Amino acid sequence: MSNELRRKLHELQELSNNAPDPATRAIIEAIRLQTAVLNERLFAVELQLAEVLKRSGAQPLP
Repeated sequence: MSNELRRKLHELQELSNNAPDPATRAIIEAIRLQTAVLNERLFAVELQLAEVLKRSGAQPLP
């Protein structure tokens, strides 16, 4: 996970903690959790692509 994404997830957590009402808190927390899940899925895709590139002998992407 990139440092910027970690910072953004932390900011969302702070927003959730300081939300004025439970509904707003729930929405922000749902966004934070979906962002974290999406990041995990993207990481898995990156690993799979790296493996395919490795097996094919291609140069890894920067």
